Amino acid sequence: MKDKIKAALENLEPQLKRVAKLIEEAENEGIYSREDPQEQYLWSMNNKIGEKLNDVRRLLGQINAPVTEEGVLQKRTSGRYYLPSGEYYTSGSSIEYLITDSWGDQVWVYSSVEHNGMDYYIVNNPKLSLEGLRVRVKRLPIWD
Repeated sequence: MKDKIKAALENLEPQLKRVAKLIEEAENEGIYSREDPQEQYLWSMNNKIGEKLNDVRRLLGQINAPVTEEGVLQKRTSGRYYLPSGEYYTSGSSIEYLITDSWGDQVWVYSSVEHNGMDYYIVNNPKLSLEGLRVRVKRLPIWD
């Protein structure tokens, strides 16, 4: 079943890209009338759909990207969290981190990093300390 899902998602990605590109081209060409409320509604909804399609494409890229590094974060005097290689995390950075879930299983979790004025935190787990956290780095394909 996992292979079927993977194949279906791989087949879906080019279609997502095509539709998102059409929406972007329509925006650039100004095909929607500013005087027509229905046209403005379509413009707004299509933009929202395009953003969601691009979000899905980014997640697909994240899933399939190769892991290039794995290590434990350390906080430097700059206040940023680094891996020994020099890879660092700051506001807006994507992060994949390893935790033990409520069933006792280790799982990789995808999120992002932000700053609250005092320290960096993981958006979907703000109480989890970044210091000593096992993370992995993936090299994503160039966005097109």
